[in-house]
Amino acid sequence: MSQTVVHQGLNVKRSLLDAVLAGLIALIVFGPIVGIVLNGYSFNFEPRRLVWIIAAVMAGRLLLSLFLQTAPGRKVLARFDGGNDGVYVRPIGAKTSLRWIIPLMAVIALLFPFVATKYLLTVAILGLIYVLLGLGLNIVVGLAGLLDLGYVAFYAIGAYGLALGYQYLGLGFWAMLPLGALMAALAGALLGFPVLRMHGDYLAIVTLGFGEIIRLVLNNWMSLTGGPNGISVPAPTLFGLEFGRRAKDGGVPIHEFLGITYNPNLKFI
Repeated sequence: MSQTVVHQGLNVKRSLLDAVLAGLIALIVFGPIVGIVLNGYSFNFEPRRLVWIIAAVMAGRLLLSLFLQTAPGRKVLARFDGGNDGVYVRPIGAKTSLRWIIPLMAVIALLFPFVATKYLLTVAILGLIYVLLGLGLNIVVGLAGLLDLGYVAFYAIGAYGLALGYQYLGLGFWAMLPLGALMAALAGALLGFPVLRMHGDYLAIVTLGFGEIIRLVLNNWMSLTGGPNGISVPAPTLFGLEFGRRAKDGGVPIHEFLGITYNPNLKFI
């Protein structure tokens, strides 16, 4: 039997629409971050840099859309289409076609601090923190199906536990980091056992109340937590070497120990 191969032409209109939508998404995502630069209590608008980023995103999306409509592009796209939908268990020894992405992302993450500015590093670190929160929330809400509206309270318990341990116990960053995680896990266990049999709206109300209790306690216990002003967190060190321009408590700055010029990005690297 002979098979008829139908040649599909390029749908330029569809590609242009994809490029416009990608540009709008880039405007929403990068506009507040790249287009507006804070300067004290005022701000400066940087339209040229924002336009270049949006243009690059639109051009890349246009080229990608046109490529995926060609025969080689359809072959590449077919490799990403799985035979099953949803969550399923792969057979032992199965290898995904995307296994090269993790080593590539690891290499990019190692090189990124050396080429990025302090502003970009701060934004990236803050974004990754919220990615971790989203992954944890996906386990509770997405996989377990529990509507937890006070999930961020455990994040606050871990963060304040680290700061309070440094403030009142004199423990350093690396000592309090696992202890802060254990405190958040313990709080989750204490809340989890009583509400284990609750579902739906009842679980949502209990967890929402727990989150509000933690927020109110942290904001109003001025003598312990500093209230809305917060509390200082210990700066991380590396084998006792500090990353500031001037060391505290008789320590040694890392740039003086290595004999190099001071660079504020060393703590990120």
